[in-house]
Amino acid sequence: MSRMHCFRASYELSLDFNHSEVPDWISLGENWQGYRISTVPWIADVARVLGILPIEDTPEGWIAYLESLGLKEIIPVACEDFFEDKLYC
Repeated sequence: MSRMHCFRASYELSLDFNHSEVPDWISLGENWQGYRISTVPWIADVARVLGILPIEDTPEGWIAYLESLGLKEIIPVACEDFFEDKLYC
């Protein structure tokens, strides 16, 4: 079973990125720091079994995949930090 990975990416540099083509195994948001990206493990697992997501479940594998979608300056972040603002809502 996959684990959740969280990242930030620059929206100023991600000029080739198309929001409408974000697959279901990626959760995407934006804030003042740029794009907020998290993987959705239960959907990614199914996509891997079906052969439509041919990547390794590692930060490096996800970064390469996200770069192929047009995202730039992708930085892994701890998911605890990523969701910290939602813990107090």
